[in-house]
Amino acid sequence: MTVSADEARPARPNASPVSSTRTVYIDSDMVLLAAHQGRRGIELDIQADVAAGIERLSVVADPIVVLVYPLSPNSPRTTDAARLKVLQDGLGATLDRLLVVGCPHDDHSCGCAKPGSGLIELAMSQYGLPRHRGWFIGADQEGVVSARGAGLNTIRIGPAGIDHLSAVHRPDYEARDLLDAANHILVEELS
Repeated sequence: MTVSADEARPARPNASPVSSTRTVYIDSDMVLLAAHQGRRGIELDIQADVAAGIERLSVVADPIVVLVYPLSPNSPRTTDAARLKVLQDGLGATLDRLLVVGCPHDDHSCGCAKPGSGLIELAMSQYGLPRHRGWFIGADQEGVVSARGAGLNTIRIGPAGIDHLSAVHRPDYEARDLLDAANHILVEELS
């Protein structure tokens, strides 16, 4: 099942272009959503620090864009609709303050999937967001490449440390969780 940009975006009154000094793009998978093997397959939950991280980000970012990247056709993970339902149930009213953007294409051969930057560029054009003036928070190397292609500063959630990654895969900052990423952005933007 595909999620169009119109379906994915929750109620945000007057969806006119947003003027902002900074925009933060968050990859929904592994940053907002946690997946684990359950009795009936993959089960999703909201990560523990999401509400506090979003609250902290809202100090320096408007809008905060949640990217629901398309899943590969043979992915063992859950569907786009299930991911959106978990986001809605877990974030409640907080989700109303976020822009949620999903791939509107049926066949996913469009460049929206990582490592392409199509989904970020779609969000930029759809909402009139500034280019090269934002941050991306993700949890994988492909997300870092995607964000770099769109001209964003990059943060990867996960274990910090020296690794074997090439410069194109290495994020600008490695964070423990969303709150750590938000704190880093806050310090960088306010200094």
